[in-house]
Amino acid sequence: MMRLKEAAIVGFASVALAAAPVNPASAHWHRGPVFWPFALGAAVVAGAAVVATAPFRALAAPVYAPPPAYYPPAPVYYAPPPAYYPPPAYYAPPGYYAPPPGG
Repeated sequence: MMRLKEAAIVGFASVALAAAPVNPASAHWHRGPVFWPFALGAAVVAGAAVVATAPFRALAAPVYAPPPAYYPPAPVYYAPPPAYYPPPAYYAPPGYYAPPPGG
């Protein structure tokens, strides 16, 4: 009895996966049955245009987007060289320190 239940679960799951749509759901409104003839006409015209231009597309070179515009690199800021200050001409003598008190 358990084999039959497992087989039924696996069969139901496989049928559910096979029946599930491959594309994601579309949440926009389709305007009802009044719009359907126009949608069908647009699909027929688009399909005919694709079929009619197929030979030209096969022989033509592929069309790519133009490359991005070239902008020269930004100017580089170089910091000024560190200043060189010559040593002073006269060094003061070291100060006198008295001995510590009690010593």
